[in-house]
Amino acid sequence: MKKMTRHSAKAKRIPLPIGNSDWAAVTDGYWSADKTQLISGLLDKKATVALFTRPRRFGKTFALEMLKTFFEKTEKSNAALFKGTKVWCDAAHRAEQGKYPVLHITLKDAKGSDWEETRDMIVDAVRDEYDRHQAVFFDKECIETARVFHRQLCLEQTTPRNFQRAIGILAAALHAHYGEKPVILIDEYDSPINWAATRGFGEEALQFFRNFLSSALKDGKHCRLGVMTGILRVAKEGVLSGLNNPKVYSVFDSDFSDCFGFTEDEVRELLTTYGHPEKMNEARAWYDGYRFGGYEIYNPWSLLNYVDDGFTPQPYWLDTSSNDLVADAMSRMSSDMRDALADFFEKKEAEVPCSKELGRYGQIQNNPQIIWSLLVHTGYLKVLSGPDANKRALLAFPNRELVSVFRDDILDPITCTPTVGSDLQGILSSLTNGNGELFRKSVERFLVSSASYFDTAKEDFFHGLILGLLAIGRDYFEIHSNREEGDGRPDILMKPLPGVPLPGVVLEFKSPKIPSRTSKKRLESLLAAAAKKARKQIYDKRYAAEMETAGITVLKYGIGFHGKHVALSPS
Repeated sequence: MKKMTRHSAKAKRIPLPIGNSDWAAVTDGYWSADKTQLISGLLDKKATVALFTRPRRFGKTFALEMLKTFFEKTEKSNAALFKGTKVWCDAAHRAEQGKYPVLHITLKDAKGSDWEETRDMIVDAVRDEYDRHQAVFFDKECIETARVFHRQLCLEQTTPRNFQRAIGILAAALHAHYGEKPVILIDEYDSPINWAATRGFGEEALQFFRNFLSSALKDGKHCRLGVMTGILRVAKEGVLSGLNNPKVYSVFDSDFSDCFGFTEDEVRELLTTYGHPEKMNEARAWYDGYRFGGYEIYNPWSLLNYVDDGFTPQPYWLDTSSNDLVADAMSRMSSDMRDALADFFEKKEAEVPCSKELGRYGQIQNNPQIIWSLLVHTGYLKVLSGPDANKRALLAFPNRELVSVFRDDILDPITCTPTVGSDLQGILSSLTNGNGELFRKSVERFLVSSASYFDTAKEDFFHGLILGLLAIGRDYFEIHSNREEGDGRPDILMKPLPGVPLPGVVLEFKSPKIPSRTSKKRLESLLAAAAKKARKQIYDKRYAAEMETAGITVLKYGIGFHGKHVALSPS
């Protein structure tokens, strides 16, 4: 039996913080890297509002938990947790610990089937923070406006327009109660915006967030420091325009580059602590290579899983949640862009159009510069040089892991996307030409080619799939998902744009409950009945009434599906 070394014994005693974002708990009982220089940097720069954009699983949520633990005024001091850290070396920084109220909201789970449901999820996240601070509303110093709003929020009586002031009202109440401006932390601010953009209700989300964020962060009246995190900063949307130009620190910026992800020294310490310093070259080949502002950074999620899995190199990042905006872009891009991505995979690097900011969400499928920039911001590619004055940059894969992830996340969805005549345009044409059977076969072929992923697909997933496939039609149609129409909410409604000589289309989906061991003939019968029921709903609820009143011919399709099987009932 191999003799246990001091390092291997220590490895058994110290757990790794995989999936644990509780900074206080991790610091007290897990291996962790000291990232408190983030606190020092924010204090030294005297930032009012800072936005940090990084790929998924690079420690954004963990960083905000750290900021909350440091700044928040609590009954029991958290000072002991910071002794010996980088931030504790400066007396002026130490004086800021535990001094302020903190308003902390996470929006990463605000993803509903339509804008109303998504907004309700945002309301729930804000209500949780109001509940955490409910004592301030019983303070005699609390302004009446805040007291009334709190009561309305508790009774679910706030109007959508009034709710946009929610963060500002809570910030003012905290300021009045504590006599100090609060620190405001908003995690994954862009998650519901990205989600909405890929589900057909992006404009409603953008209009909401313009006021929602600025209500507290605009002029610093009730904000000591505002910090937001996300994956993207999409320019020209106006979401951040009301915040007096917040300072954005993206993957292109050198400031705070070592605050997210692991540096070379931190990885070396991790491997040594767990008894295998000789694994450094392997770890570097698989998980290094991200270049944030010129600094080499390792993927922290993958590194921790690599160590925890007995130093077995594989693409751990692939198992994390996907990026909806990237998936949507893959389904909508032009054939030329698909060929460019496939060519890039073969060559492993290329000089391509790329910029530090992204454009409007709706332009992603048509603009190579935005697609390449999106892949950099979301962590699939790294910048070797640039972007230059002509907005061109030399891009490459960060490491071995991302070669595999790029193939599975980017190329596979492209190659298995169903085409008619080698282009998604054929899918759209099959609907608008009234060839429902060709459309049905194309969708079913896609489900079959995608193996087990769609074996148990539920209605909302199937809905999103069809919406993504039809997104190419946005140059010809207004495409609405779950919008009020007639006497209800059709699943998908496609209204031809002015001057487009095409019929309108209404799709309604039904997924019947199928008993186990159902014969193929019985399954086909149940799906056909579900499709007819869906088509009947289109007529009964008058989903096409507005278009027909305007003189537009409307094709109506009821669709029944289960797993990889699809039935269609046309008008």
